[in-house]
Amino acid sequence: MIMPALLKFEDMTRHILGFDTLTTTVPVVKLDNQQQQRYFEFQSTRYHYEATTQTFEPVPTFLQALWDELTGFFYIYQLQILWCYFYLAYWQIGISDTGVILLAALIKVIVRLKSEKRVKKMAEHVDTCQVLRNQVWSSVFTADLVPGDVIKLEAGQTVPVDAVILCGDIVVDESSLTGIVYRVYCVTGEPLPIRKFPLRATDDSASMADFDCQSSAGKTNSLFAGTTIKQSTADAVALVLKTRTDTDKGQLVQRILFPQPVSFIFNEQLKLVFFLLLLWALVLLGFGAWWLGGTGMTAWFYGTICAAQVMNPLLPAILVVGQSVAAGRLKKKGVFCVDFPRILMAGKVQVFCFDKTGTLTKEGLEYYGVYPAKQDTFEDLQPSFTQLADTNNDVMQMGLSCCHSVTMLNGDHVGNPVDLVMFQATHASLSKDEAGHDLVIPDNHQGPTLKVLQRFEFQHARASMSIAVKDMTTGHVHVFCKGSFERIADVSATGIPANFDEITSQSARVGCYVLGMAHRDLGILSQQDEDQLATHCTRDQLESDLTFIGLVLFKNLLKEDTADAIQQIKQGDVRVVMITGDNALTGVFVGQQCHLVPPNARILVGDVVDDKLVWSDADTGTPVEHVDAAIASGCELAMTGKAFRLLVSNGTMRDYLFSTRIFARMTPVDKMQCVELLMERAITAMCGDGGNDCGALRSAHVGIAMSEAEASVVSPFSTPDRSVQACVDLLIQGRSALATSFASYKYLIMYGETMATVKFCTFYYTMSFSQWNFILIDAFITVFCAFAVTQAGAAKRLSQHRPTARILGPEVLLSVLGQLWINVWFLIGAFIWLYTRDDFFRCSEWDARATDASKWWLLGDSFEADVLTFMALFQFVNCAMAFNYGYIFRQRWYRNYFLILVWAVFISIVSYWELADPNRFGCLMRLNCGNPDVLVSLGYDRPSFYIEPYNNPLGHNVLPKAFRYQLWAYSIGNMLVVHVWERFVILGPVRQWTRRRYPLKRLALTL
Repeated sequence: MIMPALLKFEDMTRHILGFDTLTTTVPVVKLDNQQQQRYFEFQSTRYHYEATTQTFEPVPTFLQALWDELTGFFYIYQLQILWCYFYLAYWQIGISDTGVILLAALIKVIVRLKSEKRVKKMAEHVDTCQVLRNQVWSSVFTADLVPGDVIKLEAGQTVPVDAVILCGDIVVDESSLTGIVYRVYCVTGEPLPIRKFPLRATDDSASMADFDCQSSAGKTNSLFAGTTIKQSTADAVALVLKTRTDTDKGQLVQRILFPQPVSFIFNEQLKLVFFLLLLWALVLLGFGAWWLGGTGMTAWFYGTICAAQVMNPLLPAILVVGQSVAAGRLKKKGVFCVDFPRILMAGKVQVFCFDKTGTLTKEGLEYYGVYPAKQDTFEDLQPSFTQLADTNNDVMQMGLSCCHSVTMLNGDHVGNPVDLVMFQATHASLSKDEAGHDLVIPDNHQGPTLKVLQRFEFQHARASMSIAVKDMTTGHVHVFCKGSFERIADVSATGIPANFDEITSQSARVGCYVLGMAHRDLGILSQQDEDQLATHCTRDQLESDLTFIGLVLFKNLLKEDTADAIQQIKQGDVRVVMITGDNALTGVFVGQQCHLVPPNARILVGDVVDDKLVWSDADTGTPVEHVDAAIASGCELAMTGKAFRLLVSNGTMRDYLFSTRIFARMTPVDKMQCVELLMERAITAMCGDGGNDCGALRSAHVGIAMSEAEASVVSPFSTPDRSVQACVDLLIQGRSALATSFASYKYLIMYGETMATVKFCTFYYTMSFSQWNFILIDAFITVFCAFAVTQAGAAKRLSQHRPTARILGPEVLLSVLGQLWINVWFLIGAFIWLYTRDDFFRCSEWDARATDASKWWLLGDSFEADVLTFMALFQFVNCAMAFNYGYIFRQRWYRNYFLILVWAVFISIVSYWELADPNRFGCLMRLNCGNPDVLVSLGYDRPSFYIEPYNNPLGHNVLPKAFRYQLWAYSIGNMLVVHVWERFVILGPVRQWTRRRYPLKRLALTL
């Protein structure tokens, strides 16, 4: 016993002191063409103290999952309610509710198990791979990989880890992770693969200690878990950086399982409402115990039943049903939802942010032409490659043909979409020589064949790519650099035309995507110099002493339905903002085209020049000094990422946030930060393609990804249709769902408060409904009406206002309390009227205090119970119809056909019971009936069916016919007054007058 304790103490001490770690260094050998060895070293730390494999726990069995579900707090509460039902001989509802609860539990368990299995399948990938350990290749399970392992990459393999490529060229499909699903144009309709390159010793990120997969520089060298290798060279190997839940895929799964909590006033106030209802239930419990004067056990069960009726267990379920209905309607519109509560938040969106490329505009770019630069000036625009060839500008032709990262996969060109469009415009083809070098062959061999010696891939941080090629005809080696025109101007030593700013601004203003290109001729190099260039030349060395040779233009056309959708969103009282990585002037042009920017509005563009924020007119380029005065006069702002970061750093960004319409040249981090700033003051939605805006999509209150990939699960909403109209549909359904949730909430609150009123009456008069009346209310009226309220359709168009989200706001409180007040006074009036009818009613004729309170069904055979039942049944049914008014967020009340049917059926049935003479149906409900001999003495035919003896001295509770018709008309009047209150006061002219007279303090937004 002592030794194990000492060993455990020793292990704990070693763990605390850090002596339980094993640190190893993995040397990775890479052979270049000269058989010279280069090494990458990665420090791998493995923990041995109580080490566990970070895998998902096994999915529980069905019985285990069912037990876990039924032992939850909510089910224990329901069990208590069922216990009360059976104790009080309310077995009919007890049995039906037990069936409903068990069925709901079974459905939840089945859905949960399916979801857990799906997530586990998505999260875990079990396979084998080749691993280099101790300089020997061996096959191991992917679950046994650790950081520092070197793995072999093969075509068709699913990457199990996050890794950096050390050797070989790779083509991968990342659409399942990134959410970007570019299509192979006019070929297969399959996702477009991405080319990856090995990390070079000359790269800035070659230090493994500082390497970051997610950096713009590192992504071109990184493989991510869950991606599929489409093509690889024989020598392709990678170094494992992250495994299991540390990978991007693992983080994705964690975000699915543990979504970021978002506070919404509807949910926050709902908690307070439940607390207030609990206090109200305790008050009823006290009154019940006092008035009934029953035993402690009976009083306890009565109080529990009161709590169940005031705190209706259906309330959470009905709110979910309303959201589920909205999710189903969104699905029919092509919008998929994985987080139902976010649908309600979509109903309160105040600011809608949009990415530009692939969201507002079409996915693909169109080649627009080239502005060749010659003798420090621009020549005319050459719209096609053929026209460029006619100018004998061989250098520009070579640059267009080779300065890209396009490769071949199964006979198709794959690569960056911009590179693809540019390369396809040249009609050149790709091949390889015997040594494996890429060759660029011009169309019909009308020009030199180019051999690729060195290529540095595009990096967002540098905004450029570069390539060194050899002209196989002349032997000259040429260097080309392509990227944003600002970057190319910075790296070009000569050749910048005098009208550079004018042409680039002019092109951006007409919506062109503008790239610059520069060149350097290295002349004829020796074989040794060529090898040195291919293996040891750094990127900075290659991209130096360049000469600017021209601009390459692409058109990013607007989607056909974008302008109309943006207009609808703005008319719906939502501010629309663009957050793009493109040029500011291009963003301004697209914003004007799609009516995102108000027509004829003056736009000021903010940028950083010499570390200072400078504002200029977007049309003229004229500097503007007093930007605050311009904003006050109605000017719109656009700003670059540099300006955004400067304003954030000095703490003044919030002053310009809601005056800025276009955020341009924004990095993924900038996009996320911009959305978070907007979220501080407004319910914010974000729409993008799921690529470099994933962070913003995840951060926003409402994120909708135009993607059909797995990563779209990170965003609450996704649509494969890639239409901005989906955002309009989302707002319409969100507002409808929010209004429907409030209607359902108000109905069930009214049910509870009406039942509380009934309880006060039953306690005071020591009476009760009959068993079947309670069954009718609890099992049929409440369930069917509550469900029918959720079936109201959404409005056809986006309204100009947003529905309230405040459960404790004046609109909701006035609606519920006003209707309750009306019903209570009508009920009081009915009893006063009853007590004045000396012709058939005598007060206190029957003393029910001697009756056992636990046998509550014996207390329903009285005139008071008749009047209370008829009045309450009309009120229970009518409040559902009163809350069905769609106002401007849902379709008109008569379009909810199911509720109309339910309402008509129940009103007809109750009217029949009230107006008809004693009959089988009414006697079953103990309404307008009595003992057979008593009914005969009252002038009615002897019933042919059995009637349980009545528990009162009169032997009946048949109301006089005239009184029945008067009471029915009185109930109809009660219904009409409630409808007038809801339609004309809460939602009609009185509401509109009050809003004009006492406007609410809302966030002022320029639409």
